[in-house]
Amino acid sequence: MVYLTKAEIIVINHTQVALLGGNFVPPANFLHEENLDYLIEAVQAEMFGEPLYADVHQKAGLYLFNVVANHIFQDGNKRTGLQSAIIFLLLNEYQFVDSVDDDLLTDFTLSVAAAKLSLEQVQL
Repeated sequence: MVYLTKAEIIVINHTQVALLGGNFVPPANFLHEENLDYLIEAVQAEMFGEPLYADVHQKAGLYLFNVVANHIFQDGNKRTGLQSAIIFLLLNEYQFVDSVDDDLLTDFTLSVAAAKLSLEQVQL
């Protein structure tokens, strides 16, 4: 499985803010850097030799949920969380179905940001 690095997630955030607007605070736009460090470890975590998050959907959900809900960056958390999850899925050869469109992804991400969905719900 291919995982995103800390540096790659920082680049995703910088790119999202540069392309779509917002406030980027140099050097890395962090609000809670420790939450990104936790995410990088958690997505690959094992317990008793078995992955804590077994499948690609759970791991993608973890990327999305943690970036959005844990406010890793000063700005662009929703965009960065969604793009991180999408890029992770694509890197791992996931194919999206036609019914997954921008509106669905936007509504889903806004529901995560509004705390309407738990991590477990996001990972389904």
